[in-house]
Amino acid sequence: MVLVVGAMPAATAQTTAPTDASTLTDSGVSSAQETTANQTQTANASTTSDDSSSETSNYTKLYVESDYDHPDLKPGESTEFTVTVTNREDSEVTLDPHVYIPPTGENIIKKSWITIEGDSTVGAGGETEFSVTISVPESAETGHYSGQVAFTDETVTYPGRPARPVHAASVRINVWKKPTVEIVSGTYVTGQVEAGDTATKQIVVKNTGDQAVPLSPQLSQERHRYGGSSSQLDPAWLDIDAPSTIEPGETATVSVTISPPESADSNRYSSQLDLGLKDPNRDDTNNHWQQINLNFEVWNQPEEPFTTSFEVSEETENITLTLGPRTSYHSSTDTTPSFDVTFVAPDDGKKFVYRVEDPDAGAWDLKVMPENAIGFTYEITRNENEA
Repeated sequence: MVLVVGAMPAATAQTTAPTDASTLTDSGVSSAQETTANQTQTANASTTSDDSSSETSNYTKLYVESDYDHPDLKPGESTEFTVTVTNREDSEVTLDPHVYIPPTGENIIKKSWITIEGDSTVGAGGETEFSVTISVPESAETGHYSGQVAFTDETVTYPGRPARPVHAASVRINVWKKPTVEIVSGTYVTGQVEAGDTATKQIVVKNTGDQAVPLSPQLSQERHRYGGSSSQLDPAWLDIDAPSTIEPGETATVSVTISPPESADSNRYSSQLDLGLKDPNRDDTNNHWQQINLNFEVWNQPEEPFTTSFEVSEETENITLTLGPRTSYHSSTDTTPSFDVTFVAPDDGKKFVYRVEDPDAGAWDLKVMPENAIGFTYEITRNENEA
C-alpha cells in the first residue's frame, strides 16, 4: 500500500530504507511514502529526467492499494489481482502503468510475464482500478521472483541505492514444480541400542521423475539438538550404505547402522544426515527437505538387578508382580524385552516365580534384572484376606 502527499527531502527522509537495493517490499514502499505524505514542503527529489542534478519538485498525491497475496505458481499457471489508484490532487492525473525492473538484483520478474489493464487517467479526487495478470511461462525456472508495477514515472532515491518508483505495488511470486523425489519413510529416524551392540534403520527414497537423481548421504558437520538433553552422535559409530543414484521410477534404500562401543554412556544422541539428493524440480538452494534427523538412545545393561523392598502381612494370600518395559519416542521394536525376576523371602529363601502363594509375613526384597530394556515399570499387588 502506497500513500503519497506533498514532497520530502530524499536524502533526509525519516524512514527505514529496505536492505535489498533491488527490491522494495510492500512495507518499504508504504513506509517511505507514508512518511512522504506527512511532509508539506517542497524539496530535492530524484526524477526520471536525464538531468542528474537535484530538482525541486512535488510528488503527485496518489494512493496505491493492492489486494495481491504473493502466490506460489507452477510454470504455465497465472494469477490476477486488482490495484486501486486514488487521486488526491485537485486535477486529473495522467497515469503511466508499467512494470518496473530494478537495475540490479537476482530473480527479477520478467516484463513479459505481466499485463496491466486499466484507464490511463484518474479524475480529481477519484479512483481507478487496474487488473494485473501474472502469467508464468512453461519454460520458467523454479525460484522466487520479484518486481513492481508502477503507475507514474516519479522515483525516489535513498543514499547509495538506485532510484525506485514512488507510486507502485510490489509483486512477488514463488515459481515451483511438483517434486519428483520423495522421502517415503519420513525425515526422522529414531531407535535404541545397547552399548556394544548394533541397530540398523532404513530410509526409503522414491524417484517419480523421468531422470536419474544422485544420492550421496553424509553427516552434517553442524551440531544439532532436538529437545531435552542429547549429545552429538559420533560419526565413528555409524555405517551408511546407499546406492549412488536412484533411477527413474525406482525406490532406493539408505541403511544407517549404529554401533556404539561398550564404553558409550547411556544417553540420547542426535545428528543430521544430508542425503545429497538433487531433485530437478526443487531449488538447489533449498535442501532442508532432504535432511534426516537421527535420534538414538544408547543404554547399558546393568550389572546389578534393581532391588526394592515391600511388606507382606499375615493375611496376604498371594503376591502379583506386573512389569512393563518403558517406551519412549526413541523406543524400538527390534528386540523383545524380558526380565529375570527373583523374590527374596524374609528368611533369604528364593522363589523364581512372579506369583507367590501364601507368602511369609515380613520384609520382602524384589530383584529384577532386565534384558534388552532401557527401563521398566513395576507394580506389586498383595491380595489380603477379608477376615
